Amino acid sequence: MSPRAEFIEALFDRLTLRYGHAFLARWKDLDLQAVKTDWARELAGYADRPAIIEHALALLDPNEPPTAAHFRDLCSTAPPSFRADAQPKQAQRAAEIRRKYLRPVPPRAGRERAWATDMVQRAQAGERVSGYSLRLALDALGRSRLTQR
Repeated sequence: MSPRAEFIEALFDRLTLRYGHAFLARWKDLDLQAVKTDWARELAGYADRPAIIEHALALLDPNEPPTAAHFRDLCSTAPPSFRADAQPKQAQRAAEIRRKYLRPVPPRAGRERAWATDMVQRAQAGERVSGYSLRLALDALGRSRLTQR
């Protein structure tokens, strides 16, 4: 069963509980599956927005079961804050991951330059190091040349 069909089944269950026989009697001479298909078509834009469905359910007349068009109209009266959650959950999760993992990382002072300090100390101690590595180390430390102790 598709998510949209499951949504309509759940909505029909709730409306049947609320209105009882009066809700289903509205379509007694019609094919109930065709009625549910019509409801699914009318409410297609609201299937993944439970806050809007709850809003519409709260506005229903307690004495008159709704039609698909009437229920759709009630859904369309939802405040903009309810409609804002229309962004798919996958896109929200992607944005959350981007915020978490792509934020600028402040440098950890000292740790990035420890190799440079070590390289300079080795060169000063007389150990043989490559000129290029020593130049990189001095550059990282902000020094232009090796100083003698």
